Amino acid sequence: MDENTNWPEFQKRTLDEQPRKMLKKALEFFGEFAGFAVDLGCGSGLDTIALVEHGWSVYAVDSTPDGFKNIMAKLPQDKQSKVTCVESSFEDIVIPEADLVYSSFSIPFCKPEAFDAFWGRIVDAIRPGGRFSGNLFGVKDEWAYMTDATFITKDRLDELFAGFEIEYFREQYSDGPSVLTPTKLWHLFEVAARKP
Repeated sequence: MDENTNWPEFQKRTLDEQPRKMLKKALEFFGEFAGFAVDLGCGSGLDTIALVEHGWSVYAVDSTPDGFKNIMAKLPQDKQSKVTCVESSFEDIVIPEADLVYSSFSIPFCKPEAFDAFWGRIVDAIRPGGRFSGNLFGVKDEWAYMTDATFITKDRLDELFAGFEIEYFREQYSDGPSVLTPTKLWHLFEVAARKP
């Protein structure tokens, strides 16, 4: 994997996957509540679709719009209005106020020089009582050679979530498959956090 990753191919390979772990965690913490979510790096749309099926309205963002067609194809017509599809890079995205900002494996693909401003927009967008749920990559990840992606230390992670209530945290450092490669060394932070 490198800066020229084939994102359309990635989206094709995830068309029929199940909703991801950190989305399930977020829905678990919200219980019966269904509000407005931002899905950053929605890819093929599998998590956006799951959110809509749970009653949420979703602002689905991706720099590669191929997955938007999948979202609309899989949602019943009467639920399609619950999704706003936005083609944008993380460096340029305007993030609306939301009850949930969610991102599965995509936030690290913000360029390092733009990451702090991007993260600031994420924090500002989360309503009081709202949540962030998603994944960030650690500095020991196999892909850490990528100069156009952001990798962080645990201390940096603690800084990013200062002021949040951490509801779930797991640090993974192990070999495992990825969508585009048979195996890789993952250094991954899984976080679900509530904004007071």
